[in-house]
Order: sequence, then C-alpha cells, then structure tokens
Amino acid sequence: MSQPLPAIIEANETTFIDEGWYLTLAQRKRELLRPFGSTTKPFIAVFGSAMTARGTLGWRRAEQVGAELAKHRATVINGGYAGVMEASAEGAKKAGGITVGVTCNDLPEKQANASIIHEWRCERWDQRLIALVWLADGYVVMPGSSGTLVELAMVIETQLKSFIPIRNTVCFGAFWKPVVKRITGTTKIVHFAGTARSAARLAIGAPAPLKVRHRTARHG
Repeated sequence: MSQPLPAIIEANETTFIDEGWYLTLAQRKRELLRPFGSTTKPFIAVFGSAMTARGTLGWRRAEQVGAELAKHRATVINGGYAGVMEASAEGAKKAGGITVGVTCNDLPEKQANASIIHEWRCERWDQRLIALVWLADGYVVMPGSSGTLVELAMVIETQLKSFIPIRNTVCFGAFWKPVVKRITGTTKIVHFAGTARSAARLAIGAPAPLKVRHRTARHG
C-alpha cells in the first residue's frame, strides 16, 4: 500500500535550472501520482490574480473551476498562495479533489493556503513558474494582472516553440482575449470558456455532454 506523501516537499536539490531540474520535476510528479496507481489524474494548473478577495464574483468563479476539475478527477495545481490560487484549491478540496501548491522561498508570502494538500516549495520564483507550466497537463487562466500575464505568456511560448506538447489551455471569460488575439499562432492553442464547467471540460479534454432535443408532439 502506498505511503502518504509528506505535506511539504522541499525542492532545494539545485538552485539553478538545468537538465537535472526537469528530471526533478518529472520525479515530483511521479511521487504525487504514485498513490493513485494506474488511475488517470491529470494535473490542471489554475492561474489568476493573488488579489482576488473572498466573496467576490472572481473568487466564486475560481472556486467553481476548482470544484469542476475535482469532479472530473483532475488534480488542481497552482501557486499555492492567496486569491484565485486559494479559491480554486478550496473548491477542489471541498469536492474531494487533490491540490498541489508550488510555492517558493523568495516571495514575500511564505505560508501556503489551508486548502493546499501537497506543497512543493522551490527556491526561486523562476523555478516555480517553470514547475507550474511543465508539471501541468492543461491550464485554466482566470483574470489577473502582470503575474498571470507572465504565466499565460510562458504557457503560449513553450507550446508555440514546441518546448512542451500542445496542452489544453483555457482562458476564463473574455479578459485575456484582446491579448491572445494579438499573438500569431494561438488560434489552435488557446480556447475561451464562459462557465466553470466548460472551462474544466476543455482543460482536461472531456467530451461535451450530449444535448437532448425534446420534440414537441404535433397533434393533427
């Protein structure tokens, strides 16, 4: 029987990014998946503003995204701190899902939010960014500011340059549409969703539910 993972996994084996760093990423993901055996549990990264306040529409939407991902047996991975990160993790955890927070030592905020089950603490911010992009099997990008913009740009660039395979990338709402539409080659990479359910389905590649048309009986 698999042993439970420790709550915090320190990732200080190296302070620079080289081939060994990517091997470390692969090892961390295997460790997180090992308890589930052959069960498929895609890692879906949720990006968004750390300033999103509890009780706001943005919070509720991020929480719903986390819950929907968990319902589809996805593991929610994010930056582990406040705002959208906390909301999506909270939604996933309440729905019985697994949450992973990738934190780092050189950010002012040190404590992962209470809904993070497994924390992976990197040494530096750039390692954290790469870990989130490389570990994930798909992405949901919520409205945000400069940090979210960097994450979205990293996701797009690594796919356009074939550093990683094409992965399902979903922007929630129309917030990022003016940015994405200005970047050549994103049509087949970035998709847009207006609801938490559709965002989750697109991110994990689940087929849309069949729509049943009810015919009105005609009486002659």
